[in-house]
Order: sequence, then C-alpha cells, then structure tokens
Amino acid sequence: MSELSASDPAIDVTVCIVNWNGAQWLPDCLRSLREIDGLRLEVILVDNASEDNSVEVARTEFPEVQVIVNSENVGFARGNNQAIRRGRGHHFFILNNDTIVEKGSLERLVRFLDERPRAGMVSGHLVNPDGSTQYQYYPVVLPTLASLSADLLWLNRVWPRHQLGRGPLARNWNPAKPYQMEQIPGACMLVRREAFECFGLFDEDYRFWYEDVDLCVRCLRAGWEIWYVPGARILHYGGASFKLLSFSVRSLLRFRNMLRFAERYFSRGQFLMLKLVVALVLLLRLPLVVGAGLWPSAKMKRWWRGGWKAYLQLLRELVRVPRTH
Repeated sequence: MSELSASDPAIDVTVCIVNWNGAQWLPDCLRSLREIDGLRLEVILVDNASEDNSVEVARTEFPEVQVIVNSENVGFARGNNQAIRRGRGHHFFILNNDTIVEKGSLERLVRFLDERPRAGMVSGHLVNPDGSTQYQYYPVVLPTLASLSADLLWLNRVWPRHQLGRGPLARNWNPAKPYQMEQIPGACMLVRREAFECFGLFDEDYRFWYEDVDLCVRCLRAGWEIWYVPGARILHYGGASFKLLSFSVRSLLRFRNMLRFAERYFSRGQFLMLKLVVALVLLLRLPLVVGAGLWPSAKMKRWWRGGWKAYLQLLRELVRVPRTH
C-alpha cells in the first residue's frame, strides 16, 4: 500500500520545505514559489519547532502555504516525509528554506522529468549569491571508502586537483550541460511520484546528513535515472540550518550518519576500514578540539563547547557498536 496520499490531477508539483529557525530566508524562498505561473503548485512547509517567528511569517504573509508545526525538531528526513505523505502533486519538489527559485527553473525541471520516463529524480543548478556554481553540493558519484577517507583526512583541501576531491578541478563535470549523476543534493531535488512509490521515502534513521545520499542509492538500485539540469538555477545560501547547530551536535550527526550509510551499503571489510579511519581522525583532531575549547575567547569557548565530549562519545561508539546487517 502506498505511503502517499492520492494524487490530484489539478496539482502538478507538491513543494516540500522543512524549516528550522529560518525566518531570515523563508520569505524570499516562498515569494519565489508564489511567482511561478507555469505550474499548479501546492506548497507544504514543515516547521521543526522553530524558536523564531517562521510560522507566523508563513501563515500571515503566505496564506496559500500549508503549514505543519512539529513540537520538536524531527530532522530533515522525517520532516520531508510528513510533507510528501500529505502531498497530492504529480511530482515532489524537495527544497531547502534558504533558496530562491529563479524564474522558469522549476518548469524546466518538470519538463526534463516528463520527457524522460526512466528519470526518477532531477536537480537544478545551485548557485551562490554571486552566481557561481556551488560545486561542493555536486560530488556526482556516490561515496566510497576512498572518497570518504580523502574527505576525512583533508586530502581534498590540500590537493584540490585530486580525483577524489570536490572542487571544480577534481572531476570531469561541466555544470553548463545536462549530466546523469549518481548523487544530487537534497537542497533541490524533483522526484517523480511513481519513483517514491517504487523505492520509498526518506529513511528516517538519518536525522541530518546522508538521507539524500541514501535516497539516491535506492533510486539507482530500483532502476531509475538521476539527472542534473543546468538551466534550472536555484540561488542557495547554503548551510542555513547547519550553521545553527553547535560543533558537538554537528560532529555527532555527521559521523554517525556517515557510518550508518557505510554500514548499509559498503562491504564488511570497507565498513571496518572506514571505522578505523574515523577513529584515527577523531584521535588526531581531539587535541585541537580540546585546545579550541580552552581558548580565552568567550565566542570560541561557546562554539567549541562540548566538542571533546562528542569526540569521546563517538570513539566509544566505534568500539562497542557491532555491525548489525
């Protein structure tokens, strides 16, 4: 039985936006959607217990938007699933709250998807406020033991031309051309209803990070294609909610979800090797994290507070958590 509500022929696209303390960016995002006149939209905003006036702004200034208010922050995956399950559109547009959809972009994504029956998901061209491409959101291929290790060991920073890197010089990808990909960013993905019905919604075991990667894996394994569409430009401020998280919380979420992903999709040997790399990285960085937490600056102390505890917690989890499947 499908998890989705029945589709409505009068709705082309259900736009799903998860928000947490995003009142600074939300109005511009919703305003850009309101200005789309080539498609029939329904917009569903899921608010994850924001402490700012996000809900008031949405309800007052954008009465056409359906607002779901959670009593706690349930994360990106579960929040999007709430919107997807309620949505009645033919397609679902997963969109970050810190974006502005440029004129004609969503129409291009829909047209591209409709013209390719085997395309299950497509993404547009995420750009910075100055118009430059956000290369870091397009790894193009799925994570591997080698690519994750390179990222953890900062190889991508010191050797930007390395083939495992994320910079524009590190791969053969031209953002001006359509490209079939293994992974697209969760900040902007248009998903066909039939694809969701085939491989399921976001996995709610991922609270933040890797839920979009996991979705891409299941999409590909179910036989669907994933594409990037250059003409669909979306201004993306990037990391709006991410920057609101403390260092300790970010560390716990990042490493836990990376390991969760690897446990599911890597071989046993690769998973164990990644655990060793993570342990090495945590041990090497631990003195830096402790030192940063002891820095005289009050701002530094506030930012790094609890970081060393998070690292020790992660090291304990690496030792005691067995592979379960």
